[in-house]
Formats: sequence, structure tokens, C-alpha cells
Amino acid sequence: MTNTKRKLLAMAMAGVVSAGVFAQKRGDDKRPPKPPNTVVVAPKGEKPPRNNENRGGDKNKGDKRGRP
Repeated sequence: MTNTKRKLLAMAMAGVVSAGVFAQKRGDDKRPPKPPNTVVVAPKGEKPPRNNENRGGDKNKGDKRGRP
């Protein structure tokens, strides 16, 4: 009984795998071709300086961790 179940299960698995293989397309892609990629680069200009909050001043000003 278990041998028959095992054979039946193996046949079912082989059938599912073979059906999946034959269901795949074979390269007959009907999509339109994609346009070539273009890279758009903005012109480089003078950038303003960054606002850096860590520049100078009291370093323990915002320390809220309770360290001595």
C-alpha cells in the first residue's frame, strides 16, 4: 500500500514538474523594445555651505544621557 502511494506521488510530482517546464515561453517575446537608457546630469553650480550643528560651541550642550 505504501509502495503504491509512493509511486503515485512520484508520478504526480513528475507530471507537475514537466507541465511547468512546458508551460514556460520559448523566447517569443511580443513586448515592444525598450528605448535606450539616458542619463541626465544637472549642471554643477556653486553650492551654499552646509548647516553643521556640530561646529564649535559647548559640546555637552545637548547631552541628555545623564553622564557625569
